[in-house]
Amino acid sequence: MKSILLKTFLVVNLFFIYNCKAQTANDYITFYSNVVPKLNLLVPNKTQYYGQSLLAFLQALNQNNIIVKEYEPAPFNNKLLKLSFTWNRDLRIGRYDHNYVEPYISIYFQQPFNYPQATVIFNNNYHSYWNPAAENFYKNLIIEKIEFWYVRGLTDNSMNPK
Repeated sequence: MKSILLKTFLVVNLFFIYNCKAQTANDYITFYSNVVPKLNLLVPNKTQYYGQSLLAFLQALNQNNIIVKEYEPAPFNNKLLKLSFTWNRDLRIGRYDHNYVEPYISIYFQQPFNYPQATVIFNNNYHSYWNPAAENFYKNLIIEKIEFWYVRGLTDNSMNPK
């Protein structure tokens, strides 16, 4: 009796774990299918933001209902900022479990930013979460180049940005 109960418990738990992983994968597919088409609308026009402040590009993202969730200043290039669109741990688990790609934007600036100050803002204000202090710090930097990464398909991990 004890053995049957234990086996039943194990089977139910395995089913539950499998079902949760499937759900996170489906949620990630939904996220990707929602964000990437909007990003791809901006790709052909990205050069119109070269020579403009980051704020102009952030406004274009906002107008296209693209919400920046995370950012990362590049540690070895104080002219590079990475913007991404999810901080949801469960979505990322679904992505990792199925080797899906995660879209992001690399923005290169004409002038370097103050990396020590950027680090203080990053560490003291929500860490990697995009926030008003981070936006205020970067918004007036002039864009030199924009690259859209992993916007060619959920499993296309080629290292060629758009």
